Amino acid sequence: MIRFQQMTNQEFQAFRDRSLNEYIDNMSKNYDMPIEKATENATKQFEELLKDGLNTENQYILHVVDDETNENVGMIWYNYKEQERQIFIYEIWMDPDKRRMGYGTQTLDELHNKAKDLGANNVGLHVFGQNNGAIALYKKLGYEENSIVMSKKL
Repeated sequence: MIRFQQMTNQEFQAFRDRSLNEYIDNMSKNYDMPIEKATENATKQFEELLKDGLNTENQYILHVVDDETNENVGMIWYNYKEQERQIFIYEIWMDPDKRRMGYGTQTLDELHNKAKDLGANNVGLHVFGQNNGAIALYKKLGYEENSIVMSKKL
């Protein structure tokens, strides 16, 4: 089993650097966007979403910790929108050595429990179309597609 655990400000900086760089790379690849434009867009989004860093209201950025080993195996970042009664997942990330071991499923199960405790009746997320592993996990856990954006490279 897993549990969620608070990050320190130093750990938040490491999370932000890794997450932002991966997001820039994904934006560039998935949207065929020049890296400079992807960097500009992603940085702006992070600054808006996390204006007060780890202390930004209604933003939760937490370690995913294996209860048995007490080891950080990943992290989750989500937002709770009280008026919409919705949790929105910005990122679930597992250490590459810990993937395909059930931690993603456990993380989502724990998040679903936390969402109910907060009064949420919906969990939403965005996933890049080329992330087949994540898409399969979400579908297995009952997530449904609400919108599909498609493109064709010419």
